[in-house]
Amino acid sequence: MPKPSSRFRLQSSAFTRNDETEKINPKRMIFLSVEGDETERTYFQNLNEYLDANIIQIEVLRHRRGDGYSDPIYVIELLEEYIDLRQGELIPDELPAPFTEKYSKEFCQKYLVGGSELTAEERKQFSEDLLKIGIDIEYRRYLQSFRKDMDYFAVVLDRDCGSHSKQLMQECLDKCNQHNYGCYVTNPCFEFWLLLHLCDVKKEFSPEELKILYSNPTVSKRHTKVSYEVSKRAHHTKTISSIKFKNLYYPNISKAIKNAGSFSTDFPDLFDNLGSNLPKLLDILEFQD
Repeated sequence: MPKPSSRFRLQSSAFTRNDETEKINPKRMIFLSVEGDETERTYFQNLNEYLDANIIQIEVLRHRRGDGYSDPIYVIELLEEYIDLRQGELIPDELPAPFTEKYSKEFCQKYLVGGSELTAEERKQFSEDLLKIGIDIEYRRYLQSFRKDMDYFAVVLDRDCGSHSKQLMQECLDKCNQHNYGCYVTNPCFEFWLLLHLCDVKKEFSPEELKILYSNPTVSKRHTKVSYEVSKRAHHTKTISSIKFKNLYYPNISKAIKNAGSFSTDFPDLFDNLGSNLPKLLDILEFQD
C-alpha cells in the first residue's frame, strides 16, 4: 500500500470513547486543532473535567505523528479535514489509485453498513489498509458523531518566531478570520501560558529576562527557556497529568488570565511581543472562577 496521504491527518491510536448508555451530549462542542501533541492536548483534556458536560465540552483533534505536523498551516488543515468530515462521508471519495484498484465503492459501502456480507478477516484487512493511507475509520466515526449548529472551531498556535515567520502567522490569522475559526496564539509558545499560572511573570522576571523569555532559546536537550521555567516550578514532562492540572493549573486559571493582562493579548501586537490571547478562549468556554 502507498504511504499515508498528506491530506488525511485525523488519526488516533488512543482516545476515549464513551459508552453510548453513559454518553452526554453537550449543547456545544469546542473543536481545537493544536500545535503540540502533548502539552496543549492534555491541558485542554484535563480542563474538560471542570466544565459542565451538559453545556460545553472540548474535543482536541488528534493527528498522525511526525512529518512536521506542528507547522501552523498543518494545524489549520487538520481542523478543515474534520470540518469536511462532518459535511461528507466517513470514507472520502478521493482516494489513492492503488487503494481504489483494490477496493471498489461497493466494497467500501458493505464495510460501512456492517452485517455479514464481509468476513471478519476482510473487515480487518480493509481497516488496516485504510490506516496505511492515513484514514483512521474508527476515530473518524467517533468524530462524526458530533454535529451541532452551535459548535465552535479553533486553532491553538505558538508564535515561535524562530520557526514561523510573521507573514506565515498573519496568513494563518487571515485564513481563520475568513472561515470564522478562532485563532489563539501564545508568544513565544504555549508553555508561556502555563507559566502565567505558576507565577507573576511581569514581577518575577527583569526586563532583560523577559527578553530572553521572548527569544526562548534552547537551554538543554529537553528544554527551551520557557519550558525550563515551567518545569522548574511544575515538575512535569510535556504531558500534564490530571493531578498536576488539578493542583497547579485549574486553581490558577484566573491568575493566569490576570497575569496575561500584563502582556499582549491582541493581534497584531501579539505577533511581536510576549503574550497570549487564550483568555478569550476561556471566555468562550464560559470559565468561571
